[in-house]
Amino acid sequence: MRREAPQFFWKIVFFEGSDRMINQNPNNFQSRFSSKFAILLSCVALATMGSTVAIAQTAKPNATANIFNFKGERVGTATFIQTPLGVKVTLQVQKLAQGEHMVHLHEKGKCDAPDFKTSGDHFNPVDMDDEHHDRMQMQNKHEEGKQKPAGDLPNIKVKQDGNGSLTALLPELTLGTGKNSLLKQGGTSIIIHAGANGKSTIPNVDYKTRIACGIIKP
Repeated sequence: MRREAPQFFWKIVFFEGSDRMINQNPNNFQSRFSSKFAILLSCVALATMGSTVAIAQTAKPNATANIFNFKGERVGTATFIQTPLGVKVTLQVQKLAQGEHMVHLHEKGKCDAPDFKTSGDHFNPVDMDDEHHDRMQMQNKHEEGKQKPAGDLPNIKVKQDGNGSLTALLPELTLGTGKNSLLKQGGTSIIIHAGANGKSTIPNVDYKTRIACGIIKP
C-alpha cells in the first residue's frame, strides 16, 4: 500500500495556483519552484548537521589524565571513553626514552613524585595475584585460562624521537559506578614504567620503576 506524502510537504515544494502560473508565466514558476526546492534542501542539510554534531558530542572523552614525570614535566595524555564493550583508552606520550614501556592503571588517584608509589598497586578488581602478573610480563603473554589484571594495557613502543601512542579496550572496566570504575571513590591513576619484559630503557634503572604518572579525572 502506497503512503501519500503529508500535505505540508507538498506545500513546501508547490503552492496553490501553480498550474495557472505554469500556463501564464513558465519562467516565473521555475524561479519560484527553485526557491522552494532550495529551502527544502537547506532544511535537510540542517537536520544532517545536527545529527553530526550529536555524534561528535558523544565521542568526547569521559575522563582524561595528564601524565607527568618526576620533574613535573608533562610527558603524555590519556583519554578514556565509555563504550558498550568497555573503556577505550588512547595514550599519547612524548619525551620518553626509546623502547617498550609497561603501562598500568593503578588503584589510587595520587601521583606524588619522585617515585609515584602513592598511586598504590595495580588496579585489579578481579584480584589476580601479583606473582602471576609479573610472570606474564616476563613472558610478554598471558597464560591460557588465566585472567590478566583488568587495568593492564599493552606495552607502549616509544620511537627514537621520544613519541609513542597506543589504543586499547578494557572490557572489565567502566567509567560508571561499582568496584570496576576508574572514577571510583579515591580515584585511579595511570603509570608508565621504565621498561618492559625485563629490559629497561634507562641505564641503571630497574624496568619496573615508575617514571611517569597521571591522575584519571572526569
